[in-house]
Amino acid sequence: MRRKLFLGAMLLLSANVLFFSSCEKEDKPQAPTVKITELGSGHSNDGIGYAGSDVHIEAEITADGLIRDITVEVHQEDGDYEFSKVFTDSKYVGAKNANFHEHLDIPSEAPEGEYHLHLVVRDQHGQTGMAESELTIMEADGDHDHDDDHDHDH
Repeated sequence: MRRKLFLGAMLLLSANVLFFSSCEKEDKPQAPTVKITELGSGHSNDGIGYAGSDVHIEAEITADGLIRDITVEVHQEDGDYEFSKVFTDSKYVGAKNANFHEHLDIPSEAPEGEYHLHLVVRDQHGQTGMAESELTIMEADGDHDHDDDHDHDH
């Protein structure tokens, strides 16, 4: 009798595990989608940034699983130089749809050249969506120091 009870309990437990794990998979939302709409110096879409200044990034984000964080990664196409920044601002975290509008500081020691920029969005289920774009970093000069020229809030 004890063996039948034990086997019955194990069968019931196995059925519940199977049922709940299959429900989880069905309820999992789609991975985030990301589309970069602007990338460049100031508020332009020229794909150029200047060392020691910042680069303007705009993107449309949809995350059915709600945004956990947004990471911007920049790395040289032919080299080892890279930098990144994670955004966990309250205007993004927990949102389903977001208009990402930020100004990413480019380190002054960033070498000139061709770079890849990756905008990675992770949702609260651990899924990621990504968009990438080419970015050219040029040496800073007095005409392109945008830190004093624009308002970072719009």
